[in-house]
Amino acid sequence: MQTARVRAAVATVWQRPQVRSIDRAALSNHGLQTWLAQMTDADSVGLEQHNMVGTQALFNDPVLIDRIVDGWAYVYVTTQCDSVHPQGYPGWIWAPQLSTAELPVQTGPTVTIRQGFTPLLRADGSTILQLSIGTQLPVVSTKDSLYDLVQTPLGIGKVAKRATQFDFKTTDLTAGQTMVQLGKRFLDLRYLWGGLSGYGFDCSGFVYTLHRCIGVTLPRDVSEQALGGQTVTLADAQPGDLCFFAHHQGRGALHHVAMYAGDGWLLHSPTPGKHVTYLQLSATYLKDELVQIKRYWRE
Repeated sequence: MQTARVRAAVATVWQRPQVRSIDRAALSNHGLQTWLAQMTDADSVGLEQHNMVGTQALFNDPVLIDRIVDGWAYVYVTTQCDSVHPQGYPGWIWAPQLSTAELPVQTGPTVTIRQGFTPLLRADGSTILQLSIGTQLPVVSTKDSLYDLVQTPLGIGKVAKRATQFDFKTTDLTAGQTMVQLGKRFLDLRYLWGGLSGYGFDCSGFVYTLHRCIGVTLPRDVSEQALGGQTVTLADAQPGDLCFFAHHQGRGALHHVAMYAGDGWLLHSPTPGKHVTYLQLSATYLKDELVQIKRYWRE
């Protein structure tokens, strides 16, 4: 297999090497804003109903290319591996969204984008593209007081140091509370099936990205997320814990994950056509579908 890096701001990982006409805008290397601006709720629902999308990969994420067919690369996203996908999350990425150029080996620190979006800049200050929250880049130099120099599939660039920091005080917050505070920044953002970027999240993508921003790697899908972490009771739940829900009043298959926000409230990205929102557990049918609570963060 050939190694590659994502060179698009966000690369959608499709279940088949074909897309609807409306989805062609998602093949841009410069972001998903045009695609999502055109998408109706019915179009969004169709992504799930027809099982069109598996996940997404962010700029600079590593992938393994298994084969290329008619301009599409069948890949494994190696940052999203679990027991079901030991090589990485599989699917099809539009090949021009990948770079196979060999990058210098970096053994130093990396930075994670912790704001919704921030520009990746050239040396002269012009914008290369907009990076999404969760993007991770190796640092070349930290000498500048305002910017970090970073290695990317598009060459050396720079990102504002403030974009790799939380834009709220974290001194008195646990890691779990930090995730809730960060997640609040995305209230009213429209749900996106398979999404894990600042353009839109599905339920598991939302908690995946929030954990990525505190340096914790989760499995990508609900079914795998529920297998790890520390089990806690509802009485002992703290902000940042993950609540898992199953159909048929908890007797069926897992179908949803939400982040506990404290005092009986959940923060989640619920379903196609909806938006990131708060939900009071006791006031919803989900209270009868709660099957377990897991904690991945640490004090």
